Amino acid sequence: MSTKIVVAGDDMKTKVQNFKITPDKVHVIPNWYDDKSVIEVPIEENQFIKKYKIDTSKFYVQFAGTIGYVLDYKMILQVACLLKEETDIVFQIIGDGNTKEQFVAEAREKGLTNITFYPLQPLEIVPDVYSACSVCLIPLKRGVIGTGFPSKSTLLMACRRVVLNSVEETSDYYEMFNKNDIGVSVSNSSPEKVAEAIKYLYTNPQRINEMAEKAKVYGEKHFSRKVNTIKFIDLFKEINSTKVKNKLESTINLKSIKKG
Repeated sequence: MSTKIVVAGDDMKTKVQNFKITPDKVHVIPNWYDDKSVIEVPIEENQFIKKYKIDTSKFYVQFAGTIGYVLDYKMILQVACLLKEETDIVFQIIGDGNTKEQFVAEAREKGLTNITFYPLQPLEIVPDVYSACSVCLIPLKRGVIGTGFPSKSTLLMACRRVVLNSVEETSDYYEMFNKNDIGVSVSNSSPEKVAEAIKYLYTNPQRINEMAEKAKVYGEKHFSRKVNTIKFIDLFKEINSTKVKNKLESTINLKSIKKG
């Protein structure tokens, strides 16, 4: 019954169209970030690093956000097990959710000292949190990508950070990072590939820097507020123009009927 449908990503558009919705009715407008407030925060000014006295000599693989259904926390546990001998690689888990308690319990049971848990942080220091990691890991359960778009990935681009995705290989989201060299996407069916990708990034800081620079530019072009608010304005204009046109046509038809 909708005039238009707005989705946050191409995979969501495909999912909606599977319900036989005509393509011209569905528009992709990402959940944008605020260009002015979401920026990289230098180490010496970083409130999150100062708050927890974080050792900046380590390589931090971070997940920050809701620890709930869509997060494949078992993937993080498996990868942490594979990399437990790499003492300079530490997993930062920041946030809360309905599976966090179980996540923490299983990490303790496995004796994984390379995972550090932090509570949910205030909204105003989100850029500090994202700027505190070396790379960000976004491990999604299979089937999730068609019903959502990881908005934290765009915030990380704004903070000049590389995203490592664990997601379906057939998704547009997967392809976006590898094709544009703005991060790394690997299969969410293989913890071994995720571990390999982390080791590759850890041993290739120059590649991290190259991808981070490209990610920042790509994010500004596709996911910033200044770009996407215009898309909504144009969409509203299109809807209004169509309504005016339809009303005019109805008036003309009514006059024709009366004359007939």
